[in-house]
This record gives sequence, C-alpha cells and structure tokens, in this order.
Amino acid sequence: MALPSASMNQRKNLFIFHLESVSWQTVHAFQDSFPHLHALMATSRLYPAYFASATSTQMVLAACLHGNDFEMDAAPRLAAPAGNNPSLFKVLADAGYGTHFLCASQYPRLQMLGMFGRSIPEVWTTNDFGELLGRFESAVRETPFFTYVWCQLPHTDANLALAPHARQIDELVAGGCAVADNLLGAMLEILRREARLDDTTIVVYGDHGDDYWTHGFKNGLLHGVEPFTPLVHAPLAIRDTALAPGRDNRLASTIDLMPTCLDLLGLRWVPPFPPSGRSMLNDDRRDMAFAQNRTANQVIRLRHAPRKYFSASTHAFNLMVSSRGLELYNFRIDPGNHFNMLHFFNMKGDDDLELAAPPFGTRSHFRAFYHLCRGGGVRDTFRLLHRGLKGHVAAKNRYAEERAKEGLDLIDLAAFGRINREGWCAFFRAPRWAGPGWSGRVNLRRMHKENIVERFGPMAERLYRRIAGFRSGRGR
Repeated sequence: MALPSASMNQRKNLFIFHLESVSWQTVHAFQDSFPHLHALMATSRLYPAYFASATSTQMVLAACLHGNDFEMDAAPRLAAPAGNNPSLFKVLADAGYGTHFLCASQYPRLQMLGMFGRSIPEVWTTNDFGELLGRFESAVRETPFFTYVWCQLPHTDANLALAPHARQIDELVAGGCAVADNLLGAMLEILRREARLDDTTIVVYGDHGDDYWTHGFKNGLLHGVEPFTPLVHAPLAIRDTALAPGRDNRLASTIDLMPTCLDLLGLRWVPPFPPSGRSMLNDDRRDMAFAQNRTANQVIRLRHAPRKYFSASTHAFNLMVSSRGLELYNFRIDPGNHFNMLHFFNMKGDDDLELAAPPFGTRSHFRAFYHLCRGGGVRDTFRLLHRGLKGHVAAKNRYAEERAKEGLDLIDLAAFGRINREGWCAFFRAPRWAGPGWSGRVNLRRMHKENIVERFGPMAERLYRRIAGFRSGRGR
C-alpha cells in the first residue's frame, strides 16, 4: 500500500508515454522522426543503460505496471497478470488520483488489453488525433491525475494508414515514428498550456525494438523473438523538477519504473512481492538487467517459432540462454548480436570457460582479441552473468512450479552447462566433421584442413585425412 506524504493539492501528477516498437536502434536510425523526443531528452534525466524486460508489449506492460517480471510466468501463454503486486493504476487510484489509459491505434474497434482488466482502467482507443488530444486535455485537468498513453503507431502493422505514402519499409517505419513523435509534442504542449508541465512527472519509454529477420525468419515475427540487444535496449527519459537534466548511466529495467514513479510522486510504497524492481533514485542499483521473450512456462507449439530465451545484460555484454545452451555477445562492438563469443570457448565446470586453441593461420586482427580473451576479462564477465541469469531463471521456474494450473514446460537448468553451437560451422566456414560434435567441445586448429582443401582442391582432402590418421596412430 502507498502512504501519502503530501496533501492532494500539492501532489504531483504522472504522465507516461509508451512508444510501441521503438528501441535505441530505432531512435538512432530515424533521428529526424523524433524532434520532440530529442527536445524532451534535453530537459530530462536520460537512462542510456535501460533495458526492457521482454520483447513483447504485453509482457513489458505487465512488468511496468506491476513492478516485477514474474506476472505471466506461471501461464502457458500470454495471460492476465497474476497481481504479485497491485498495479500502478490501483496504487494511484487508492491514493486519490484520477486514472486514464488512452491508446492511439489504427484499429479503434478492437478490444485492447482485455486480459489486463484487473490491472488497468478501460482502455479508451481512437484513430482520431483530435479526439485523443481532447480526451487528454480533459484528463490532465484533474488534480492529481495519472494518464498513460500507449502510442501503437510505430508498430508496423498498426500504421498501415501511412502505407500509401511510403515506397519502402524504412519510410513506413520513419513515418510511424514521426506521427508518434508529433503526438508526444502535442501532449507536452497541452501540459504547458494548462500550466501542468512543472507539477507533472513525465516518463517516455520504448517497450522493445523490431528485428527485421536479421536472426532468421521466425514465422515473420518482428518482436516477441529472442532478447537480442537491439530489441531490449530501449529509450527511457524522465522529466521531473526533482531530477536535474543529464544522463544516469547505471543499469535500469522496466520493473524499476513503478517504484521510481511512486518515489518521484512522494508516495512511500513497499512491494509485497520480493523479486520486485527498485527505485532508480536509490544508490542501490542493479548489476544486470534481465529480459525474456516468452513466459517461463510458455508452450512453443509452432515448429519455426522462436525458442524460449532469457537474457542478462550489463553495460557491454548480453548473455542469453535457451534449451540449446548459452550465447554471449559484446553489443558495443557487435550491436546486432551476430557474433557468439562463446564459439571460441569450451565450458569448464559448471560456470566457467576455457579458451580453445586458436584456428591455424589467423591474422593479426584476431590476435589482439584472442590475447584479451586469455587475460580472463571475458571469463569474469561470463561468471558474473552466468550466476545471475541462472539464479533468475531458477526463481522463475520455482514460481511457475508453485502456481501453474496446467502442465509445466520450463527451461532445464542443464542448459547453463553447455554452449549453443548453432551456426558454429557456418561462422568458421568449417566442414561439419570439424565442428563441436556430440561433446559440444571445439578444436579450432582442425579448421586448418579447410584452408588446405580450399587452396589445393578435393585431392588434398584425402591426403589430409591420411596425414591426420598417421598422426593419431590410425594410419599405421
């Protein structure tokens, strides 16, 4: 329960603007589409190390409004939030706030977020900006108010009204972002005109990015796929008179938004569910941020659907786990997460790595990287993320086991003991027989064979096998 610490007339308001399908990659790629967002960022506290809790909107929304990322984990599919914590709407309504949920959508007749019925007020949806701005203006005249605006327009199949004005998919995305940014600017102008700007906490955040099949087709999905960095590294800006404009480079997660908002509003709140987020105003901040693409207990029915993944991110690394095993990416040098650094390692024990011997004849460009891998920095980061992510997934599995009403379909924690070798041979252009095989271990020096065959032709392959046989004693 939230305890008021100021009179109703002194209470600050809250305005959350939810940017659908907008990540940092989107903002950087279409900078001209976001003039109002950039102007707001200049007067706000920016969180460049913020990561969304999931790659699907409804899971992110549940994490935002309930302050934890366990809300749907016991269900075999997307479902109503469990209510581990009361929703932000309920906490503020109980504290005397007028609450409103407004949605800008191409499909105003569709029921929006029906499964969230206990967590949010009725969603008021329209595709008419005049009506939407009029409704927003009425809402912000209440004292105090909490208004949540979900702008769906950057979502590719929600901005089809702009399709006749676009020749390419990038033009469609840019147009959807520009329309959403115009809406944000118009709402900020209403707050200025109503003299509510300085007594309102303004939160603008992106829920996830879109992956245009750079990691596979996945039945055509753009999000709801694996939590690669471009999907979960999203913008977050908070404007509040109590926050000096600037950058807060500490890690943050979607589940931290609810306690942070309540902190800024002067409402003391203790979450009843222990694995909840923490206020970003506190000195005690997280050392990693978690994300997922499915509920912990979600059943994957379609053959080509994305696998169930969980991830843990720091300022530079993203460790992911699926039933196939582990993947590690340094997204500062590999923004798209296409180079699994674990291809150069083997597992050592339960949570450590050992560096494999380097491929024969590698160039000097690679040697500097390999030297740093030998230094132990990658292994230290891996151990930190491995322990954190394994504990996080284990807690989600226990949560699902205790609450699931149907059968269980959880990730086996044994996956944390193996490396995902998918794509290994393609990455090294190596023949399958030189790959990791059943043991999952790799010997990069064996790839010297491919270099010989490529230079001297098929006969060299037979000669190479004979030489290899003699070396191992089989050819005598």
